[in-house]
Amino acid sequence: MSLSKDTFEQSLRNKSVVELEDLIHLIEDHFGYQVQLTRKDEESSLSNEQKKKLTSIIFKDPDVFNQLSQAEKDRQEGISTYSDSEEEFVQFLDEIKHDK
Repeated sequence: MSLSKDTFEQSLRNKSVVELEDLIHLIEDHFGYQVQLTRKDEESSLSNEQKKKLTSIIFKDPDVFNQLSQAEKDRQEGISTYSDSEEEFVQFLDEIKHDK
């Protein structure tokens, strides 16, 4: 598989700096691969399937769900302990509710 210089430059036109994210999108879009990066010193011994199963188990735990519900309530009362990003927090809660 290859990518011509023209295609590469066209994909990144109007960019004075190419970010790693740009290269990942280029690879995914052009070659049809899903790219996941991990730091060499932080390699995970779990497969993606194992991570999905563990995540599902964790978020089906009633205590974890209660903690998230309390965090949502605290957030509504102006106490933020999860994240500085309201959108990120709401998205996270929506994902958890969807998986439950």
